[in-house]
Amino acid sequence: MPEVHPNPHGEFKSGEHSAIPHPPPEDDPGQHTELQKPWPDTGWRGEPNIPSQKGGDYEPDFMNKPPYFWKPEGDKFEARYTSQCWCGNVVFEFHGNPLDAKHCHCRQCQSLHGAPFQWAVIFPKTSVRLVKNEKDSLHFFSTELRQSRHYVPCKVSCDQCRSPLFDEGRNTVLAYPGSFKFKDRKVPLDFQPSAHIFYSERVMEIPDGM
Repeated sequence: MPEVHPNPHGEFKSGEHSAIPHPPPEDDPGQHTELQKPWPDTGWRGEPNIPSQKGGDYEPDFMNKPPYFWKPEGDKFEARYTSQCWCGNVVFEFHGNPLDAKHCHCRQCQSLHGAPFQWAVIFPKTSVRLVKNEKDSLHFFSTELRQSRHYVPCKVSCDQCRSPLFDEGRNTVLAYPGSFKFKDRKVPLDFQPSAHIFYSERVMEIPDGM
């Protein structure tokens, strides 16, 4: 039998994202520690400064702005990570390290991901760009409207293999580390979650006899 290693990060090392509270002091995402890392200048010079920040679908040319197809000024955008769907039709690049990482236990994440919780890392929109969209496979889903359309905030996935890729919010992208291609398949320290949110909604084992 192969040896089982339950911790995907290997041995925990001390660092900015190595401590994981279980659960947070109050089960409220508003209690989460504010993001302390500065937002990098990745060369986006278009308007507005943060595309689709107002939410909804008021920007018809959103596909030519972050986090989709866009051209940065100079060489400021340095792709550090790559994520892609299972079939490879959709590929994104990410500049720098995530601002933070978290586990979300809300019922919506459980249902949409088919998993006990969602693991997500947070990047500024202007640190993300689409580099491949073969067969026009990019798919959007609005949980607010319950429709397949780009209406921020929205879920982003592949229309061919159905792999979830990230959530587009008003200011940031919440990307799923499972779609990232890490060197030697080792998850960086910055991807370790710093908090669990909606912990009271977590999937719980039913005790014997109930």
